[in-house]
Amino acid sequence: MTRLIISSALITIAIGACSAADPGQQPAPGSVQNPSETARIAAGLEGQNWSVAGDLFGYFLPQDDVSIGDIQLDHISLAAQWEAEAFMRGEADAFPPISLHFDDTSSPTGIGELGNTYYEVTYRVQPDVFAVSDTGLQFTGRHDLLGEVRFAGTWNPEQIAQMMAGNPQNAPAALTGDLRLGDVVFRDVAFQGWLGD
Repeated sequence: MTRLIISSALITIAIGACSAADPGQQPAPGSVQNPSETARIAAGLEGQNWSVAGDLFGYFLPQDDVSIGDIQLDHISLAAQWEAEAFMRGEADAFPPISLHFDDTSSPTGIGELGNTYYEVTYRVQPDVFAVSDTGLQFTGRHDLLGEVRFAGTWNPEQIAQMMAGNPQNAPAALTGDLRLGDVVFRDVAFQGWLGD
């Protein structure tokens, strides 16, 4: 399912945790519930590594439905180079360079300043182990509601260039990879690259 481009107002929504996903709810079609498959995603990943030669930042929106019940992945965000460098230096007020943003689609909606519709309950996961390079992105983390989160994906250099030039319509698969939420795996998820408004 193609996702519409979201506005920057959605990115700034406060994170809520006033409802919980029903663990009995089914994941989106196309996912795989096979614990033996999940161990291969970001296997052996350790520490925090950021090794990117040029600018690579923005939002990556899944082109397919990545959800379990009412909890749906909205986007992965990647910090700007200077923000990542500040974090890697251990600056006290530095923000982690990678985060995943989920919506609770059963929660009430509101209208943002740019006329966009947003969900009032959202969740953010900040991986504690990650590797970002010129070839791809990997991370692992954990969330009280979502369980273990793992991802391993690769960049499409031509589409990343289009994304960085402000042409998201030409970057429908700037990032492609496998995502694990708990014991559910979503394979070959394509993410549209977008710089935001």
